[in-house]
Amino acid sequence: MDKQENLNMEEYRRIFGSAKMQSLWLEFISEAHKYLNNIENEEAEKQQICFHNLRAYALVFDMVEFTDICTQMEENVIEFGAISSQEAEKVREILKKSILDVEQKLAG
Repeated sequence: MDKQENLNMEEYRRIFGSAKMQSLWLEFISEAHKYLNNIENEEAEKQQICFHNLRAYALVFDMVEFTDICTQMEENVIEFGAISSQEAEKVREILKKSILDVEQKLAG
């Protein structure tokens, strides 16, 4: 991660304060899980919108790996259609890892 990526979340924390940032984080986690719960069963258009939205929100929390996979999945959906169960599981696994990384940053 480069310095610019590290500044993103810190700038938001300075703007909103730690308590609000924590609230936004919890809201993001809830929404991300809801979006991804059965994403493989959704139509391609809904999948694309989901990945687009998750990518935008993940940028706030410097979730580089998760942002990258959301970008990749959105592009795949546009080019090839709906994602598979295996692809959906890969996204959920990267989300779990990314959540742990951000929680360490927010605690620090």
